[in-house]
Amino acid sequence: MDKQTIDTYNKMAKEYDNETVDFWDRFPRTFLDKFVELSGRKIIDVGSGPGRDALLLQQTGKEVVCIDASEAMVKLSSERGLHSVLAGFDNLPFENDSFDGVWSYTALLHIPKKSIDVPLKEIYRVLKPSGIFALGLIEGDVEEYKESSGVGMPRWFSFYQKEEIEILCKKHGFELVYFETFKPRSKNYLNFIFQKK
Repeated sequence: MDKQTIDTYNKMAKEYDNETVDFWDRFPRTFLDKFVELSGRKIIDVGSGPGRDALLLQQTGKEVVCIDASEAMVKLSSERGLHSVLAGFDNLPFENDSFDGVWSYTALLHIPKKSIDVPLKEIYRVLKPSGIFALGLIEGDVEEYKESSGVGMPRWFSFYQKEEIEILCKKHGFELVYFETFKPRSKNYLNFIFQKK
């Protein structure tokens, strides 16, 4: 994640938390429920933010480790009682084959496309054989800095087409096992579940 996006999250962590805390109350939870069903017990949440999704996963009996590049986000998730680690997505501080599942919801969209291979390789590395990888992105064709209604400072966004992600993840050794989409506002959210081959 680039420095400007991390700075935005450090300065506006509480605003982001307030804007997104009820996300899975407002939109279908079928994607999260499918991940819970398919994945094993030990989960890493890559780009966990304030811990919204990690708490939901923990409530289903998962053992969750949160990773985020923002100190302010790690502080918020730690305050919620979650095991939280400050780290970038390009160097996950864990051994190979450490996790049964990887959850990464609208976090890798903050990585420029030219750099996305590195975190995908890291996710593959820390995931056990046949492990499950849930990836949430937003549909589109551009890469740009954007502000949103709740976060009035710029963050980097890389938008993707479904086929683009399927090809990319297949290249990194992932097989698509589930897909769904929903449209919170003006853009479609692309929700993928892959299995490590």
